[in-house]
Amino acid sequence: MGYSTYFEGTLTFAHEVTAPQLAAMNRMFGEDCRDHPEWQQEKGKYGQSLYYLALKLADDFSGIQWNGQEKTGDMDLLVNVVTNEMRKTWPDFTLAGELLAQGEDIGDRWRLYIDDNGMAQREELALVGKLVTCPLCEGRFLLGEDTSD
Repeated sequence: MGYSTYFEGTLTFAHEVTAPQLAAMNRMFGEDCRDHPEWQQEKGKYGQSLYYLALKLADDFSGIQWNGQEKTGDMDLLVNVVTNEMRKTWPDFTLAGELLAQGEDIGDRWRLYIDDNGMAQREELALVGKLVTCPLCEGRFLLGEDTSD
């Protein structure tokens, strides 16, 4: 079956982008990295090739977002493919911001952020709350403290 990770947020353009830049990104989005050896992709977290660039332009064209595709992994590396390819023609291309990631496993939480060199990095996030397992469905959940008055 596979494993899905869900992403929330937008990586915004650090500089105003042009129509040719938007078009270049749009052509890349949805493409399979394995079909583009010129992209010099890195290997993914588990040593496999990178797959589809599961990204899209934000509705207001202010940045890029996850396109909702199932089985998306290694988003940090996928964002770096886009950045590296864009910089071949537009050296000052840079993104800013972060995406929050949640895998199917409750403990699989991380954030993708853009570092000082404009490259995407992955940072694991600590779990907050008590981890419990449902006796009926065996799903795992985090219980936080009740902060209501």
